[in-house]
Amino acid sequence: MFEGDAVEQDGVFRVGRVVSVEGRQVHVAVDKLKNGSHLLYRGGIVRNVAVGGYLKIVKGFSELIAKVDGEVVEQDRSASPTYRRGVDPMSRRLQVSLIGYIENGRFERGVREMPLLDNECFILTEAEFGLLHAFVGDSDTALEVGVLAMEPTQQVALGVDAIFASHVGIFGNTGSGKSYTLARLYHELFERYGPLEGFRQRAQFVLIDFNGEYLNRNPSDGDNRSTAVLTGDGNKREYALSTRRDGGPRLPLPSTAVSDLAFWTVLLDATEKTQAPFLARVLNSDYWDRRLTDPADLLTVLGDMVLRATKSSDKSIDRQTLLNLLAEVQTCLGPSAPQELADLIDEFQTNLHYNATMTKFFWGEWSNYIDPDHSAWESLTKDKVVALPIDFSAIEPGIDLIRFKIVLQYYNDIISGFSNREHLSPLIKRLETRVPDIKKLITADDVQTYDEPLIVVSLRDVNLSMRKVIPMLLCKHLYDQKKENDPTNARYLNLIIDEAHNILSLESSRESEAWRDYRLETFEEIVKEGRKFGVFLTLASQRPHDISPTIISQLHNYFLHRLVNNLDVQAIEKAVAYLDRVSFEQLPILPRGVCVLAGVSAQVPVIVRISPLAPETEPNSRTMSVATDWLRPLDEAASSGTELLQAIDEAAQVPDASPPASSSWSAVEPPF
Repeated sequence: MFEGDAVEQDGVFRVGRVVSVEGRQVHVAVDKLKNGSHLLYRGGIVRNVAVGGYLKIVKGFSELIAKVDGEVVEQDRSASPTYRRGVDPMSRRLQVSLIGYIENGRFERGVREMPLLDNECFILTEAEFGLLHAFVGDSDTALEVGVLAMEPTQQVALGVDAIFASHVGIFGNTGSGKSYTLARLYHELFERYGPLEGFRQRAQFVLIDFNGEYLNRNPSDGDNRSTAVLTGDGNKREYALSTRRDGGPRLPLPSTAVSDLAFWTVLLDATEKTQAPFLARVLNSDYWDRRLTDPADLLTVLGDMVLRATKSSDKSIDRQTLLNLLAEVQTCLGPSAPQELADLIDEFQTNLHYNATMTKFFWGEWSNYIDPDHSAWESLTKDKVVALPIDFSAIEPGIDLIRFKIVLQYYNDIISGFSNREHLSPLIKRLETRVPDIKKLITADDVQTYDEPLIVVSLRDVNLSMRKVIPMLLCKHLYDQKKENDPTNARYLNLIIDEAHNILSLESSRESEAWRDYRLETFEEIVKEGRKFGVFLTLASQRPHDISPTIISQLHNYFLHRLVNNLDVQAIEKAVAYLDRVSFEQLPILPRGVCVLAGVSAQVPVIVRISPLAPETEPNSRTMSVATDWLRPLDEAASSGTELLQAIDEAAQVPDASPPASSSWSAVEPPF
């Protein structure tokens, strides 16, 4: 630029001078000729300074950058009282805060020096504005995510290292676009790196999907979008877990993970003082493993347990204890349980009785009974158990086998008087209800490997108790495995948790305090220490207030969509140090698809409109357009309501139960 051009530009772009410096807060008096909303420069229009904009303060050879937080109008007491208009004594003042400086052609965030009074202030040139929004370093790779909401011509690109080697939080009310933002980030990443072999070998992304938003779709009538949410099948493996049906997909975990104490402590919500030590004794001892290698030996142990129980004078041991023991063995054996075991349970049910007054068992009718002191008592109890034709090798290794050992240890402790029944019986009750569910979701598999870089675990059809257990078990296993097996950080692990408030809730009342503390401490450790081990978190949630403040404050980058609830806004205000007042105040009024980007990846907080995705890669979270959908009748072949009517017709054996066209209920509403 020639010297004359520079002087001309400075004359046009100058807006005022510094009149007050109070720490980072600086006041600028605006020149009276620069009070318009736009300036003309060489036939073009230049946007003038306004709240939310930026200006440059020149201090000698230093160029300081400040953001405009507000503006006021004050009376100019130095104006001449003679021959003046009413507006002449009024002076426009800008309230700005220092955010950084320009040095060696780069913008650097931070305050290195303070301006002086009367330093000149200028509007940023197009090049300087570009430097301010150049978020990608020379050694980093740029991924475009959108454009500035106020300047659609300015692209916003983020560095791969700055985003994906950090903890990320995506927050916003439902319908604000947070799922779309998450999809945009990872779609761009897989578009760029997905074909690379090094990426496929060294990177692992695990997405916990509570609502099935990131599963591939099947094309249907009215929706011809192909099945490629986030990325194609070559980079993605899906596990649509379900507790509603048997035979569905199951998540493979190594046998070491399934037999880990933490796995069973979390699964059974074991208390720290009594139940967790009991589980530790079962899992760390090889007593039952040695018995299982010899069926005759194990049957002898079972028979001895029955004999000792029937001869015990302990009032807590009654007939139901023995029947429950045999029933648990029958349940653990499953389909391989012999008929002789069922017959023995029936025989005990009929002939074995307990007299509470005498605190003793007896066999047969009261008028002609046999008591435990009789010589035939052992043949009636222990010998019948030892003679059972049971093949214990039919018990599947993994969850079933560990459940069997827990049951045996429990009844052995109770019968022997080693443990308090009141302390351990709640654990066994949870074992009965949760093991059938966990078996539908997880399988022990030491051979299965994840060749795809992205694993999506959908919990849409999983019941409430397992929706909290599965993410906890999976994330803890992956984190511990990464620490133990990859000391040099040769691999990368990113845990993506959509709707994170479901498992990171700080005020959940549906679980014990000890379990909640354990769950939060686990994820707090990941977010505080995971970076050292190459493990990173990406959280998406509509309730940041419900998530632990420790977790939110440790995130490095934030994508903040519309947040209306005052508690959520306050949670963000306390946690995000990078957010300026102007950006913070816009959170409740952001339009859909627009977010405030703040964090280490952005030099300054900016309001970004996320770029649109191709329809085939959008998440399954599209806002329903009822005004359009209600104008189109449902396809009868695909209507859930029609299928329900057909099922009713078949059950009633009615050839044709369809109502006449004139019937008032001819259009069946689908069940929602």
